[in-house]
Amino acid sequence: MTTQNVLKKPVAVVQTTRRGIITALIAFSIWGTFPLYFKQLSAYDATEIIGHRIIWTFLCLLVVLVVTKRWQWINTLKKNPKWLALTFLSGLIIATNWLTYVWAVNHDQILEASLGYFIGPLVGVALSMILFKERMRPLQWVAIGFALVSVLIQVVMLGSLPWISLILAFSFSTYGTIQRQTPLTAVDAMFIETAMLVPICVWWFWQADVVSSQISFWFTSNIWLLMLTGPITLIPLLLFNKSTKLVAYSILSFMNYLTPTFIFFLAVFYYKEPFDLHRLAVFGLIWFGLLLFSIDLWRHRPSKMLKAKH
Repeated sequence: MTTQNVLKKPVAVVQTTRRGIITALIAFSIWGTFPLYFKQLSAYDATEIIGHRIIWTFLCLLVVLVVTKRWQWINTLKKNPKWLALTFLSGLIIATNWLTYVWAVNHDQILEASLGYFIGPLVGVALSMILFKERMRPLQWVAIGFALVSVLIQVVMLGSLPWISLILAFSFSTYGTIQRQTPLTAVDAMFIETAMLVPICVWWFWQADVVSSQISFWFTSNIWLLMLTGPITLIPLLLFNKSTKLVAYSILSFMNYLTPTFIFFLAVFYYKEPFDLHRLAVFGLIWFGLLLFSIDLWRHRPSKMLKAKH
């Protein structure tokens, strides 16, 4: 997933269009069906896959920036040099998210990955309270309480901490928190993030004992499937960015749940991962918490707040 779906709250209310809904649906559908693609790469090491994803995403973004002549980020960084370090940090965070997700998919932990992305919005609210001193509303407190109880149930009933879910939730939410503050656009930020991570990936390939360490491998037909990591990362990001200008923030926030829902259905019904009563209890609490969270979000949607002021 991604960077998948970092929402930057718009200043003005956006009018929802059919084109915007379709664009957002395509983006969330691509993110939600990532397991189908990454399962095809199960023969490769997870770190190796992410190395390719970073390199090919960087090259795809470079083409986009050259074609569209998007170089405003250079002046932005000159005016805000501290963001170079913060962007590198956010790159490491999203790379951790990608690595955990791919590892989970290829080790039959897709269900736990979906749980992580369901928890993500609630973790994001908690981080906003801690880092930005944002006041949490009563329903938000209750929603986070349900999330904590669900984690506790998994620890007690299943005998394990859902570390995959927690890493995905916290890395994605932390990345989103940084993106909320950055003066860079999502596309520009990802270009800089991947550009700074490419040397690390090249170094890793050079010293690691993986098939991609062999230069000859990069000129075989097998490389094409790995090269797709670039386009499948960039395309939904571009579509999502487009949809933010065509779909109201409140609706887009609800649509955000489509991605983990698709992942959940793939895990349970396609890959037949175990889904017993204990897991139903865990997911049930999360879903109820998200229902409360969504009700609160709808009550305090930007369009309603603006109407109240007039």
